[in-house]
Amino acid sequence: MSEESSNKKSKIVPILVILAFISPVLLSWMVFNYTDIVEKRGTSNHGDLVIPPRPIEDLAMIDPVNADRKESLHGKWSMLYVADTCDATCMENVYRMRQIHMMMDKHSLRVQKVLFLTGQSANALSAEMADYAGQQVINTDLINIDSLLDKFRLKSSDDPVTMHRLYIVDPLGNLMMKFESDANPRDIMSDLKKLLRASRIG
Repeated sequence: MSEESSNKKSKIVPILVILAFISPVLLSWMVFNYTDIVEKRGTSNHGDLVIPPRPIEDLAMIDPVNADRKESLHGKWSMLYVADTCDATCMENVYRMRQIHMMMDKHSLRVQKVLFLTGQSANALSAEMADYAGQQVINTDLINIDSLLDKFRLKSSDDPVTMHRLYIVDPLGNLMMKFESDANPRDIMSDLKKLLRASRIG
């Protein structure tokens, strides 16, 4: 192999690696913007795409019911709910995420249910989560909570802790979509299934 051919190959490999990471995000963006994947887009019953997607670092998570289970944010599609503590409204959303997850059928193994609680430790939730197998809670012990919270502040006036939104994060950690508090679970499930069908990651 000539030195010129070797140099060309060494330049192509990094480009291919970068494309492998960027292409899923670009595909999701194109699907949502140039197809009819979200019928009646813009109504309160369907999610809003986050443009551009916001990268979130890979975060360790805790299963309050099964301490031996070690999961992280990256690797699966995540339904994520933000709150201060898991009060009655939070528990309603835990239930909603469980129902959506059950309706995902064969896609359920690609999806995880995540809580981001700014004022409550995951270890204090074992009793509340006893009936919600697989519910994950972000381990906030070693992270900057305010910095992470800013990722979910899509407008300067937003307060993610009190808005009761459900967010979708892709397997690479990109914050992709938000659903308002009154979103229909079946619409969330429908949008999420279409995202999964359009993507090979996670």
